[in-house]
Amino acid sequence: MSLCQCVFLLTFLKLYSSDRTYKIGLVLNSEEPDEADAIRRLAAFTVSKLNNENANTTLEIAEQFHDSTYLSLKNSFCTLLDENVIAVISACDSTLTEIQVNLANQFHIPLIAAVATNPFTDFSSSDDFEIRLSPSDIHQSQAIFDLLKEYKWYQFSILASADDYGINSIVYLQYLASQDDDFNVRDVQHFDVKVDLASGFDVVLFEKELQLIKDSLAKVIVLNCGGKFAKRIFREAKTMGLMDESFVWITTDGITSKPESIAYQNSSYPTFYTGLLGTLPQYGKGTKQYNDWVDSYIMEGGSMSDIRVNSIKVAMGLSVVQVSLEELDVDSWSNKPSVSCDLTSHWRGGRKLYKKIDENLKMNKGIYHLLGVGNPSYDIMNFKGSSFEKVGAWDKTLGLTDRSHENVRWRERTDVVFLGGAQTSPTGMGYSLTGYHLRIGIVPEPPIAFLKESCKGGETSSPDCWYGWNPDIITQLQQDLNFTYEYVLPADSKYGGFNNDTRTWNGMIGDILDKKTDLTTVMSINSERSRYIGYTASIFEDQASLILYTKSPTSSTNLFFFLEPFEISVWLSIIGLILVIAFLTTFFSKFSPFGSYGRKIHAMQVCPCSECVFRRKVKEERRCRFVDTRSYNCLVQKVEEDDDLNELSYFNSTWLIGTGFVLQGTDTLPTAPSGRFLLFVWWLFVMILTAMYTANLTAHLTLDQSTTSIRDLSDLLGQKTYKWGLIQDRNLQIMMSNHEDKRFSRIAEEAVKLKDLDQGIQEVKNGEFVFIDENSVLTYNFKGDCKTELIKTGKFHNQWAFGTQINSPYTPIINRMFLLYREKGWFTAKFDEWYTNDEEHVSCKTTVGSDKKFGLSVLVGLFLILGVGISMSFITVVLELFYVAHQDSREKGENFCVCLRDRIKLKYREVTEEWFAGGEKDVLDTKDVRVKTENGHSERANC
Repeated sequence: MSLCQCVFLLTFLKLYSSDRTYKIGLVLNSEEPDEADAIRRLAAFTVSKLNNENANTTLEIAEQFHDSTYLSLKNSFCTLLDENVIAVISACDSTLTEIQVNLANQFHIPLIAAVATNPFTDFSSSDDFEIRLSPSDIHQSQAIFDLLKEYKWYQFSILASADDYGINSIVYLQYLASQDDDFNVRDVQHFDVKVDLASGFDVVLFEKELQLIKDSLAKVIVLNCGGKFAKRIFREAKTMGLMDESFVWITTDGITSKPESIAYQNSSYPTFYTGLLGTLPQYGKGTKQYNDWVDSYIMEGGSMSDIRVNSIKVAMGLSVVQVSLEELDVDSWSNKPSVSCDLTSHWRGGRKLYKKIDENLKMNKGIYHLLGVGNPSYDIMNFKGSSFEKVGAWDKTLGLTDRSHENVRWRERTDVVFLGGAQTSPTGMGYSLTGYHLRIGIVPEPPIAFLKESCKGGETSSPDCWYGWNPDIITQLQQDLNFTYEYVLPADSKYGGFNNDTRTWNGMIGDILDKKTDLTTVMSINSERSRYIGYTASIFEDQASLILYTKSPTSSTNLFFFLEPFEISVWLSIIGLILVIAFLTTFFSKFSPFGSYGRKIHAMQVCPCSECVFRRKVKEERRCRFVDTRSYNCLVQKVEEDDDLNELSYFNSTWLIGTGFVLQGTDTLPTAPSGRFLLFVWWLFVMILTAMYTANLTAHLTLDQSTTSIRDLSDLLGQKTYKWGLIQDRNLQIMMSNHEDKRFSRIAEEAVKLKDLDQGIQEVKNGEFVFIDENSVLTYNFKGDCKTELIKTGKFHNQWAFGTQINSPYTPIINRMFLLYREKGWFTAKFDEWYTNDEEHVSCKTTVGSDKKFGLSVLVGLFLILGVGISMSFITVVLELFYVAHQDSREKGENFCVCLRDRIKLKYREVTEEWFAGGEKDVLDTKDVRVKTENGHSERANC
């Protein structure tokens, strides 16, 4: 080879080599020197290893540092552009990476975000040049949410840094909680990232945020921030009692990926870290490829302390860039950026390189597949001793899985340690308010709350100033939950109403909204209030009632006052019953063989004179003591119209039955058992009905007629005697004003607007005034006042509960105690103690009656008894007929059925000939009737 050829070959190789040498920018944080040094060392090793393995491409690293400020970041990026870097790898968090993304997009320089996890970059436009190596925080939020759900930690609070990383990474966690009715995010606090972490531990940096978290009563706290803040937060939380074994702290990858950031001197860790939980993105740790790569670094003299999550991700970024450069055709793209922050031009080859890197990422080339971005997965970490240990995993597809069997669902674990070294999972809910001071709104209204005379006009906040139903409940809660408290009396002493002009609330509700109180004493629940405040569980249910003073008893002026006790349907029924019972009395007297009519008619049908004597003798011989042998003369041949057989005719029976109502009667009474039983039942019916009539008539005669017209709320609109009133801004006034029924809204509109309960009571006592309020309130405050009449409307039922701030942390704990009180019957006993068992209770013996008329619905039982009596009488008359047939069979020596048949035939003959035929009737048909005489001869019997 000639010298010229050698020179040409060397020149070609040099040119070729220089064309395939590329600079990769590396942006590091000068505020984290340990982290930066670890990244630099591992990056240098990776570049050397890649250059040795790939002779066609040579990588060089251009480093720039920043101090987390915008100007510093811009300057470092512009300096890298001046060095003609073809790509930039950033080891910054999401907040700082966003600044660099804007510059990368401007100059078309691919930016590989090794650490950033901002979920909003999932929706980047096609013009972006950002390539992310870490999975989105959306997946981390899902992993944390599944962990919360696994342990049923439904109540939790969030503490996060006020930067892109702290804010954006927990947005999806809040969204997941809002979509599940079981979950409640009790509080979210963000702290300023510009705090002076270099200040001594005697300076408190996060007290405000931690105190609000403590006040939320959440026992589960999700901490999302960089590791440099966590060390200080944990220390202050420990001092404030937020890291005992009843608490749970769940950290994110900003802490688990940098455990050294929370260490103290000499890499030591305090014992109260034990039990911390967290999530850490998986990056291939433990796989063969990962282990081989780490081993080669250690054998080259590297330190194991350099093997960190962020340093590994930077190394993986270098690897995928190298693979992409190998595949690009040098002649087909511009491999020299030649751009500057001083110029407006951009690199034309940047788009092609970006697409190639993105393509290789999706194809899992290089060592990128260890990152797990395509199928996001996280390790569940648990701090034990001096480091975070893996105790499980989370996969986008499988969810939580076991540590030893990552395809097996997470199950009850014994290897997870909680704060304080506890082996048992905390409940995540506090059951005590120890150390808390509550401000409780209250208004004086007996018996809900009484203000002692000694405190009126002075200081009213002391619990000693109050007594009554609600103060008793508060006292019991204080004993069970161990908190301190004070009472707050609103300036207007009202429960709370909304002013449409000022668009503000007054009373206790206004104090709740102004954060002057944490809790109120009992108040009614309604939809309007519920838009602004929260409530505890209901402890009582009430309804609307009316109360008014009655006038002195006066006599009725109704001409037909004597008809007032019964409705017209009852009077018509009584008239109908008189006619029916009279008919039945006549029927039983005639039909029964024991009735005076029935006995005589039967005797005339079967007893000719000569035979009658013979039959008597036979009956005496056979001891058949049949009543008709001695009760009448057998020689009767005909029945005249004036005969005593008609003493119980229908006309006479009507008189007998009707006069029973006026305690009169006749001399003639039924003789048959069936008729007597019917008359007995009728007299019982008359006695009870008369007593009811007398009582209700007395009530009507002593009733003030002007009072009877008001029996319901709607009756107020139809009279002019009484005015009515409602307490302004009270629940009942709000409910009636907003009611769809215009009658009730009109009543509320036309009502006298009362200032308070005392005014309402006084207006009632002044007379001709109807006070509308809740039943229990009226019952108590007018107890023993015999001049009043209380009318329950049965409308506007409402629940009573304690008012709270919306999403108050105290509500679940108080509700738990209220449920316990209800199960024990304590609420009922306490209510009765104040409302019904007062020693001053007076039993009123009022003479004021009622205008209620008795209708058929009230008397249905009495009519039923009468109907049963009538049925029994019919059964009795049938038994009578069977009885006489039996006696006939004994007397005649004939078959019972034959005798019963003869009796029925004779009764049929009697009905057809005697009941409905006119004129006089012979007793027997004209035919021979032969009887055996004493001398044994048979002769014709002539009557």
